Amino acid sequence: MTFAVVSVHSPRAEHRDAVLDSMQRYSGVARSQPGLVWTGVVDDAGGRFVGIAVWENEDAARRAAPALMAEVGDDPFTTWDEHPIDSLRGLLR
Repeated sequence: MTFAVVSVHSPRAEHRDAVLDSMQRYSGVARSQPGLVWTGVVDDAGGRFVGIAVWENEDAARRAAPALMAEVGDDPFTTWDEHPIDSLRGLLR
């Protein structure tokens, strides 16, 4: 069963480009990982960015995590985002 990782960012106006760049780098690394089905970023009309990664299964997502965190794990989201990142992880039904 496919597994989704969703991250909702609320970037401060002056950091929108930095947050989007980070999310696009995450997607770029995800695309090189085994088991990725799809990834992308939604720019909602309310100023949030929603990152979505769909994996073949939870194990594929877990195996990809070190490479993904090596790419974006040190990005200063506590400075860039207005609110803490809202993360959701679970099976797609």
